[in-house]
Amino acid sequence: MSKTLAFGDDRSEGAGVCWQWIVSHRWEGWELEVVTAEAPADMHPVPTDQAELHPWKPDEPREAPESGFDSIAHLRADVDPRVALISKMWDLVAIGPRGSGLLKSLHLGSTADWLLREPTSPLLVAKRPEPVERVLVAADGSAHAARAIATLASLPWLGSTSVRIVTVDDGKVDTGAALSAASQSLEQSGADTETVTREGKATRALTAEVEEWVPHLVVMGARGLSGMRRLVIGSTTAAIAGSSTTSLLVAHATDV
Repeated sequence: MSKTLAFGDDRSEGAGVCWQWIVSHRWEGWELEVVTAEAPADMHPVPTDQAELHPWKPDEPREAPESGFDSIAHLRADVDPRVALISKMWDLVAIGPRGSGLLKSLHLGSTADWLLREPTSPLLVAKRPEPVERVLVAADGSAHAARAIATLASLPWLGSTSVRIVTVDDGKVDTGAALSAASQSLEQSGADTETVTREGKATRALTAEVEEWVPHLVVMGARGLSGMRRLVIGSTTAAIAGSSTTSLLVAHATDV
């Protein structure tokens, strides 16, 4: 059964970066849904069939003949894009880092910020257009990280990357178990992995690792083991999202 990638397309510069990121990879076994959403300017209610995602034919459809998708569909909704992108469960949602209404505190944008805080599907924020060759995985044993790692393991191009799995011994994580679980999942998908254990504060250690290794993609849970349950996004995730120019894959385990 095919998996589905949703691409949030607002035709902005950030969406263009995300699109280039998507088409720089091969996606055998995946379907692509290009999602365009825009709330009515006058904010008046629209018919249900327009407010919900429905097929449409844009003037300039996105085409990716060399990317191996099983199918490409264009969907539209006359609704806030944040609402559209949490209206379904996709295997992965990909968006650019910026759109209208920039939220400068995270250097992302209102849609990216909202989806990081209210994730229903694993979210990839593509900050750079080049293909992924180096992946940094933050493994802390949490259910959130496990979902992010499982999403990474499902990507069909993972076998052509080098994956560094990092855990931080801050007294709260069973580092051996976290590394073992992540390695097993990713190696079964053909990834070339190495493991690293750091000590100290998670945010500082992971930020330093990103700056030192310069990965193309960072993969982590939306919240770690020590995160307060009322917070959807943890401080470490927020720090990486806000300071790094590296693309970011984040997932949230909704059943914990």
